[in-house]
Amino acid sequence: MTPIISIGIPSYEMKSFGSEYLRYLLQSIASQEFENFEVCISDHSQNDEILDLCGEFANYFTVKYFKNEEKRGNCSNNINSVVEMCEGKITKLIFMDDLLIDPQALSYINYIYENEKCNWCLNGFAHTTDGKTHERIKVPQWTDMMLEGRNLLGNPSGVSFLTDKFEGFDEKLDLLLDTDFYHRMRYTHGMPYIIAKTLTSNREHNNRLSSSGINYNAKVDHPEGGWLVNKEELEYVLEKNKDTREYPDET
Repeated sequence: MTPIISIGIPSYEMKSFGSEYLRYLLQSIASQEFENFEVCISDHSQNDEILDLCGEFANYFTVKYFKNEEKRGNCSNNINSVVEMCEGKITKLIFMDDLLIDPQALSYINYIYENEKCNWCLNGFAHTTDGKTHERIKVPQWTDMMLEGRNLLGNPSGVSFLTDKFEGFDEKLDLLLDTDFYHRMRYTHGMPYIIAKTLTSNREHNNRLSSSGINYNAKVDHPEGGWLVNKEELEYVLEKNKDTREYPDET
């Protein structure tokens, strides 16, 4: 039977903490009340720790595993790879170090897609350092200057979408991969539905590889506070999206 929801998890060693963090996430998935889902894992790891962990949870829910040997270390590539595995009507992305913190999270996501005319959603999220306590709750907000990196929507762990509406992550980007994706999703599929409920929690730690090699060599100014970016990434994003700055849903 084809699942309704596919949970897509891009994974890698994460400085040897990957399987530990992923175990927390899989445990949070196992506690979900909604049962018609599959878990898809695209793994950039060079060892088999994550593969072995998938075997431990295979008795609790369907786990599909793929050893992704392409562009190792490229986050966008690994996200795109995992979405290719997803067969559900809905794909819920979540990073391996983050968590589902509401046992009804998948039920609620499914309800929204059944009852609202939306192609993609972003859910409320919290932050955690220990995987147990969750603080600094945020409700996603669309902002101006999204392409420039002003992101109040949160990281991709808060996003879900109809699988056939996926626009793909740009594999040339490291820092602006999420805001570029959000921009293109809105341009093609309209504004996301904002789920105010807090369904996920983003783990804060020092073991990520995603931004460690980024050269923050430019600043973007904004009346509510500026931020640092990579000049070359910013120029690339603005140039490639120059003809889509005005959203169809604004006209």
